[in-house]
Amino acid sequence: MTINDRKLQHIDIVLNKEVEPLPSSFNNYRLPFKALPEVDMEKINMEQMFLGKKISTPLLIGSMTWWPSKGKIINENLAIAAEELKIPLALWSMRVILRKPEAVDSFNVRKLCPSIPLIANMGIVQLNYGYWVEEVNKIMDSIHADAIFLHINPLQEAIQPEGDYNRENLLEKLHKVVKNTERPILIKEVGNGIDKQTLQHLAEIGIKCIDVNGLWWTSRPRVEWYRREDHLGKLFSTVGYTTAECLEHGKTIEASLIAWGGIRSGIDVVKSMIMGAKLASIAKPLLKPALESAETSIKALQCRQKEIQIAMFVCGAKNLDDLKKMELLKSI
Repeated sequence: MTINDRKLQHIDIVLNKEVEPLPSSFNNYRLPFKALPEVDMEKINMEQMFLGKKISTPLLIGSMTWWPSKGKIINENLAIAAEELKIPLALWSMRVILRKPEAVDSFNVRKLCPSIPLIANMGIVQLNYGYWVEEVNKIMDSIHADAIFLHINPLQEAIQPEGDYNRENLLEKLHKVVKNTERPILIKEVGNGIDKQTLQHLAEIGIKCIDVNGLWWTSRPRVEWYRREDHLGKLFSTVGYTTAECLEHGKTIEASLIAWGGIRSGIDVVKSMIMGAKLASIAKPLLKPALESAETSIKALQCRQKEIQIAMFVCGAKNLDDLKKMELLKSI
């Protein structure tokens, strides 16, 4: 099966199958509601700095897909929306451009979003398959990215029939790459979360920002289950840590965390901020809007912005720093 066929299968499954095996971990918590918030909702400030640029909202448009026939449309619509609303954009794995340089056209959206943080992407496992600093820099250079995500996805690759299985010495190699690239290396999981020890190791070698991408997000093993003829993907679809657990793991590390997995509303975004996240990432809720138009994508993101604003308002938070001082309530 070609990579094109595999990506098309992935998108079809995500859009049309049940791929979220658990309830959101954010359902276990409630906002710290204030009956007298003492805040003017219209003056709430959701801005912060990310990768050296000011963004309007603690949101990241998360990595979605390299879809051969629709990837360019998706990425362009999201780039226009991201620029309009000043929200950072992360692209899907770009390893394909190293073998097929013409594929860069699907990712080359910098002209549509010149002022926002734009993040490239490659699998960290490729450091064991002949890719090194030169390739990491080439991917970032190809789209004028501000940084790159190196995604860690051992369980997905173990279940995927076409998986890359060699994970030896990756931390050591990652450390060398971090020291030899001028732009930031960010780390992300793809739906199974990150344990406390790994978070600590990543921070120790200089990773400044980590997307924990915990359980409840689209389960990659579950996606692969629909592609396989056995039970493995289903069996392993709930292995890992929830996003809330990952944020708890990260409270003592020297790195910023991005919350992904279970983020379906502005309330979830604010909950994740109170738990210690710097940003929250969303992807699947934007896939259908991005297939339609930039305008539809903008409306979907504006809806999330309004939800965040109202959630901050009812907590009595004038800005994101105020959220850091709050505690969530346990669900009833």
